[in-house]
Amino acid sequence: MAEVTGGITSGQAQALIDAVMPRPSTVTPSSETTGGNTGSNPMKFAQEGHQHPRLTSTTYAVLDANGRATVTFTRSFTNKPGFSITEVDTNKTQPLVCVVESFLQPGGAGTPYTGCVIKGYRSQALPAQPQMNVLAILTTVVAGVNAIAASLTGFNVFGGSPADASVSVVAIARSDVSAS
Repeated sequence: MAEVTGGITSGQAQALIDAVMPRPSTVTPSSETTGGNTGSNPMKFAQEGHQHPRLTSTTYAVLDANGRATVTFTRSFTNKPGFSITEVDTNKTQPLVCVVESFLQPGGAGTPYTGCVIKGYRSQALPAQPQMNVLAILTTVVAGVNAIAASLTGFNVFGGSPADASVSVVAIARSDVSAS
């Protein structure tokens, strides 16, 4: 027979304690959200070792002879992610600019983004201009301007080769839409 204390049994007392004691959550924690969220069930708590879903994909790629690389994300994205593409391990003296040319959606439009194709453009140094002393500059200003303009006509500032550039590609879930 259960012991009675103050009109209830020890089993009833334990049931009351159990009813107000929080329990561990059994669902995967939500990813971060702008502004945060206090949650919806005060009777649940996160367990030791829980992990929030990753919001980013960080990979490395090497540009091919055409300055392109196909990047497979380490996670898929429901919406087009934001990007940060940075050249790494470089000994080049001219900067590299990379853009996302296209996205990989193996299931077609409306399916998750699983990767992208990036294209790199390397700048190149301006053509050398003849050295002029002050007198030569003053006497040939018009001719000098014309000569500089002529030497820059058709010059492609991104005419350098981006081949073999190593880049870090960070794709980030957007914060203006669902982060799934």
